[in-house]
Amino acid sequence: MQDPNSLPIPRKVAAGRGWRWFVEAFQIVRLQPLTWVLLTLVYILIQIGLSIIPLLGDLASALIGPVFAASFVLAAAKSERGEELELADLFAAFRQMPGPLLLLGAMLIGLMLAIIVAGVALGASGGLMTALLGKGSISDTGIGAGAVALLVIVAGVGGALLGMAYWFAPALVALSRLNPWPALRTGLKAGLRNWLPLLVVSLVLMVSCVLALLPLGLGLLLWIPVASVTAYTGWRDVFGPQQ
Repeated sequence: MQDPNSLPIPRKVAAGRGWRWFVEAFQIVRLQPLTWVLLTLVYILIQIGLSIIPLLGDLASALIGPVFAASFVLAAAKSERGEELELADLFAAFRQMPGPLLLLGAMLIGLMLAIIVAGVALGASGGLMTALLGKGSISDTGIGAGAVALLVIVAGVGGALLGMAYWFAPALVALSRLNPWPALRTGLKAGLRNWLPLLVVSLVLMVSCVLALLPLGLGLLLWIPVASVTAYTGWRDVFGPQQ
């Protein structure tokens, strides 16, 4: 792993680069579309299998999510080098760096829980304070609505920041060889510097996902790899060697 004292410095790119991340990801996927579809099918079957297991399945899915994300990133880099992809590439990150990526998944779960707990605690304390100062009841509708609103705000802001950090994190672990926590901190820094292109690519992915769902959802077989590869094209633009 890379020395924490020499973390990569993210570049700031224009808002329009978010659209280019999507276009460049599509160009990478269309080079070997059938193989990408095969990788996606196996990935979906694994996720379906995990979803059958009550509670533990969802936890395991969240834990290994960054490992699969890194595998898609490594596959994109391999494809861009002109190499042929194979089914084993879906598990490349499991072979090369499972420990750091599983730890990244555990950190994400912990941070998500911390955000929820903080929102609930702030909402409850805000409702209690309002009741004491206003001599009202904690069960008043207004107080309850205020507590819920505070919870939504904390969860929304915290979730957005965590999403920014995670966007680049698997690629930073897999390609920049960062440890999980420096990868999250560096990813957050990159996300804050490039929130406009992140917003653009998020909107593009949402619209394209809706379109992919129209033909009986079959478009997801191409949308999922394209969406996954945008993490690679984004990393390459912000952290990769300048062309």
